[in-house]
Amino acid sequence: MDKNLYSKLYNSRMLKDNQECETFLQSIDLLAETFCEDDITELCTIFDDKTNDSEIMFSAIHLLETLPSETAFINTINGLMILNQTSPEWTSIIIYRCLNDDFSIQMIKKVYTNLSADVITQFEEKLKEIKNEDCEKFGKAVDEILLH
Repeated sequence: MDKNLYSKLYNSRMLKDNQECETFLQSIDLLAETFCEDDITELCTIFDDKTNDSEIMFSAIHLLETLPSETAFINTINGLMILNQTSPEWTSIIIYRCLNDDFSIQMIKKVYTNLSADVITQFEEKLKEIKNEDCEKFGKAVDEILLH
C-alpha cells in the first residue's frame, strides 16, 4: 500500500469531522483501485475502537471482504491479531462477519494450519471469547474451525 495513502487512512481513522470522513472515504476509494492481498495486514491497523463513525469505517471492512483467496484470509487473520491488541471490538466485529459466512468459515479452516503458532494461539483465544459471548449464535462456527 502506498505510504501516503496509508497515512491518510490512518490519520483520518477517528472520523471526528466531515474533513476526516471525506479523506477516509476518498482514500478507501483510491485503495480499492489497486487493493491486493499484500495490503490487508496494513489495512487492519487503521481500525480504532474510538472512531466516531462506525458506518464509514465499515467501508474498510467491505474492502477487506473483496479478496476471497487463501492468502487474503491468512493476511486478514494475521492483521486481526495485530489489531486485537489495540482495537478488540473491531477485531470481534470482523471475525463475527466471517463466522456468519459459510465460505469464510471454510476458508479459515483451510488456512488454519498455515498460520504461525503464535497467531493460532491468539486466534483461538479470540474465537473462544466470541463463543463464550454468544454460544448460541457463534458456537457451532467456532467449533467447526477449532475442531477442524
